[in-house]
Amino acid sequence: MDGRDSGDDTRGWFVPPPTQPSDLDITYAGALPSLAPPLRGRRIPPQDRQVWPPPPPPPEDDEGYSTQPFPIIAAERRPLPPQTPPTPAPEPAAPPRRGRSVALRSAGALLAVLLAVGIPTYVGYRAYVNGPGEADIVHVVQPGATGEFRHVAWQASVERIPDPSGKPELPDRQWVRLVITRTAQDAEGAIRHGTPKVELRDGAGRSWHTESLSDETPPDTTENRIGQQYRMELLAVVPPDVADTVEVHLRPSNYRSVPGQSVEDMLKESEQRDEPDQDVLRFLR
Repeated sequence: MDGRDSGDDTRGWFVPPPTQPSDLDITYAGALPSLAPPLRGRRIPPQDRQVWPPPPPPPEDDEGYSTQPFPIIAAERRPLPPQTPPTPAPEPAAPPRRGRSVALRSAGALLAVLLAVGIPTYVGYRAYVNGPGEADIVHVVQPGATGEFRHVAWQASVERIPDPSGKPELPDRQWVRLVITRTAQDAEGAIRHGTPKVELRDGAGRSWHTESLSDETPPDTTENRIGQQYRMELLAVVPPDVADTVEVHLRPSNYRSVPGQSVEDMLKESEQRDEPDQDVLRFLR
């Protein structure tokens, strides 16, 4: 350890030691380092060029001088293509005329509707208009017997049934079921397959409406078989005290469906026959 590390020396760390002479020149006296090597070649001083506004043209330029490029100008303007007038829109085509087949189908559908709905309604309307206030002609049928009228044989029965909806029975109401069979006795009876009007009546003259539940009668005359029974079921609600005594009153329809007959001929024939709608079959119990 040198003397600088002793505790008696109060001089600073960078102070030369006492053994070094104070008059010693420590300045560097050698040669200085060389500077960067000079660039070879001739250095051209920078030259600035004015861009905007354009400088005046040099003396040797007689046509002017500019830094802006000249626009490209076509030698001559090309002619525009000839314009054709707009094509007028075509007139809407007339709707195609319906052919004879469409007309025939429409006529056939109309005839079917008239046959199924219009003719029975028309026949019933004529009976209502031509016979107001006229009393019914009642044909009494004994219990269990068959009533024959206009080539058709009829049978009817009534029985108690529980409420079809499954609800508890009410003391003032009783459900009953009517079973009616229709049998054509000949070809004329097969033609007369219109739906009859059925209601229940008691001895006091009261009546109750019925609702059709099912009907096995074919709607087409050609499907009605002579001698075959077709079953119809109806429902009604009556007071319990008359459920075992009410009687079926059946009014046959005057409707006749002749195969191949036109509607015009059917209406004409109905007017010529003019059958009254007063006949009622009363089935005793």
